Amino acid sequence: MTELWRFFRRRRPLLLYGVGLAAVSSFGQTFFISLFVPSFLEAFPLTPASFGILYAVATLTGALLLPLTARWIDRIPLSGYTGAVLGTLALSALLVAGSGTVWMLGLGLLGLRLSGQGLSSHAGLTVMARYFSKERGKALSIATLGFPLGEAVLPLALAGFLAVAGWRLGWVVVAAVVLGVALPLILRLLRSAAVELDPLRLNVDGGMDPDAGTGKAEAGHAHTDRARTGEASPGRHQGPVGPGARTPVGQPSTSGEWSASRVLRDRRFWLLVPAALLPPFWATGLILYQTSLASAKGWSLPMLASAFVGFALARIITSLAIGGGIDRYSARRLFPAAVLPMGLGVALLAMADGPWVAFAYLALLGATVGLSGTLKTALWAELYGIRHLGAIKSMEGTLMVVSTAAAPLVVGWALEDPGRLLPLLWSCVGTVVGGFLMARVGLAESRGGGAGLP
Repeated sequence: MTELWRFFRRRRPLLLYGVGLAAVSSFGQTFFISLFVPSFLEAFPLTPASFGILYAVATLTGALLLPLTARWIDRIPLSGYTGAVLGTLALSALLVAGSGTVWMLGLGLLGLRLSGQGLSSHAGLTVMARYFSKERGKALSIATLGFPLGEAVLPLALAGFLAVAGWRLGWVVVAAVVLGVALPLILRLLRSAAVELDPLRLNVDGGMDPDAGTGKAEAGHAHTDRARTGEASPGRHQGPVGPGARTPVGQPSTSGEWSASRVLRDRRFWLLVPAALLPPFWATGLILYQTSLASAKGWSLPMLASAFVGFALARIITSLAIGGGIDRYSARRLFPAAVLPMGLGVALLAMADGPWVAFAYLALLGATVGLSGTLKTALWAELYGIRHLGAIKSMEGTLMVVSTAAAPLVVGWALEDPGRLLPLLWSCVGTVVGGFLMARVGLAESRGGGAGLP
């Protein structure tokens, strides 16, 4: 933990950029939108089932748009990309606040899901994986703390606010927070990190120069001047110089840089995708209908809210713990096991109804979400390189959003009939076991030097 703190202090501005975007993504996440569902059902001619369809369509449309928008992080300055993402998030919140028809509500939800759940989290994690090479795991583990931070703070803050001010004003406040607080603060952190003072800070082999991310703008200007005159920069890898030259330790080789189209043809990617998609799929479906699940189990809503704190805490602990493990053992070795805590938690949910089950189930679910969110970004960077990481993550993000669009339909259908709940839960456990085994096979091919190994 001491080492993690020293790393945070050394790279504070850029790390806080990642934390900030992860936290802001909460405004487009299912757990936040679900708090407004009762108000939506009262204000619009919607039933729980029809709202589930509307939400699924908005999420699925966002998935189709994600590849077109997420890949721009590989092409334009971070400040412009960040401003466009957060500006879209704020406008979407205003559209929801002013919606008078179902289609306007759906359009607002589409913007929230695309810019919040999709692009905000995509930008924060992609930057961590791209600008940190040797300490990528620590960077991702710190950045992902923004997700449980939002989960822990926003539901409690919003509950009291909605009771006093109403749901429309709630979304106006969201837009004001994004534009008036989050956007200027995150852009200031980006300027302090100094990475945009010199676009060449991204080494040809990945990672940052030693002074990057420390807020030393002078070093950025000096580096730019040296780049213009052709002078070598201290700490910057100049590429192999002779027949026996080697890539510096901790830097991935450029020969391992995969394009997005090449990744789609890689068998390993499709073996790993199930384990990457299962946590967001099941978490989305089960959390969106958490009140119905609590009713089926005989749990009170205050007790369930208390148990949800365990979800956030477990996510924080595992996110912090896994960063050092990635740097020490690699994401390839750790990734398959990330889904197992969720499987255990849902198995407990299927076998027992006691109040303690709510705490154990949500803590184990939070553990998997924390582990998976950090590991899979590091895994794509390890397997496929960082040059096209934005496009590769956008492909995985598209598949993830498609899966989360289907989750409300599947879980909502199961909860309409009490007899379907138990088969649903055991199906979840079965998919976890299958995803674990497929990931083991895919990564065993990597270790064995199978075809397509970078």
